[in-house]
Amino acid sequence: MKKFISVLFIFTLVLGMSACKYLQIGPKGEGEYVLADSMVPYNEVDVNSMKKEGIAAAQKAAVEQVAGVFVSASTTVDHSQVVQSQIVSKSAGFIRKYYVMSSYRKGDQWYTQIKALVLVTDISNIIKQSDESTLIKKTNIMVASKESVNDEISLKQDCKQAIYGAMRNSPYALMNGDNLSQSNIDDPVSIIDKARYDGARYIILADVNAAPITTLGSITTPFKSYRASVNMRLLSTKNYGVIGTSASQQSGLDGVESIAAQKAISAACDMATKDLLEPLKSAVNSARSYNLKIKDVNNIERLKSVQNILRDLREIEDFNLVRYNNSNADFEIQANIKTSDELVAKIIRQFNANFTVDVVTTKDIVLKLI
Repeated sequence: MKKFISVLFIFTLVLGMSACKYLQIGPKGEGEYVLADSMVPYNEVDVNSMKKEGIAAAQKAAVEQVAGVFVSASTTVDHSQVVQSQIVSKSAGFIRKYYVMSSYRKGDQWYTQIKALVLVTDISNIIKQSDESTLIKKTNIMVASKESVNDEISLKQDCKQAIYGAMRNSPYALMNGDNLSQSNIDDPVSIIDKARYDGARYIILADVNAAPITTLGSITTPFKSYRASVNMRLLSTKNYGVIGTSASQQSGLDGVESIAAQKAISAACDMATKDLLEPLKSAVNSARSYNLKIKDVNNIERLKSVQNILRDLREIEDFNLVRYNNSNADFEIQANIKTSDELVAKIIRQFNANFTVDVVTTKDIVLKLI
């Protein structure tokens, strides 16, 4: 009987040690467990290949989830190529282990859900190295325009191209926004919301129209002359505030009527854009920098909820996840707030059920996620 109890005790101890080891893998180690799913075409001819395809697609989705938390901040641009070429395309290499949680046929598709241990630290290191070596952190600015010739909507985007040209040497990342309607010009809230969702910190709205200049007297000429008028607004996507406005009128001359209109629009938009560069620079530099550590994050889903909280705070212009390990997330914050105490107060006032305060200094903030 004693022998049986001793064997049972040893078995229980070994089992307990194994369980503890298993539980330590995840937030406290190099990886993070992530649930991910996929849908692939059902293939009754080769079921085994179809299942493998479903697992591979789910692995890719799991890795994309993890990579996404490191590239979602609006200051980091051009990561998509790095993520695709070095991470997502090699997704199996970033998964330590996985379990198929569910798989079954859904109509003409095969559904697969896996629980995968994704190597978060490895993904973070690759993105961080790409930051330090080849990528430049820039402020994202979306450009959207309503362009008309003779009061008829033009889809040529000549004004947008002129804006890109005028800002090509500026330290900003330009994003192509929508072609606007008159309702967007009158009420741009939905366009601004979309720009913020897409990661833009500011948005330029341009409203331009070109019309022919009537020739006076009996003078005849083979050239066509157009005049373009443009009004621009530079707005913050966080609080809808107007950062700056500009307007310009310029002419274009050419033997081809459409080219004359294009020249006029390009010249007017180039001039108006240059008038916005100084207020834009002042707005970008007005935000203060803070280091924010969130403790006890524990998993990717809670990390995403923290990022959503930071996005919802209007005073936070920008943030960047610089590190996530041992259940802690470290952010660089750009905020239009004078002190770290005020920033903490904003967070606690709106989300007091989510955090407790550990440390607050002039530049550093440590909060614990409940």
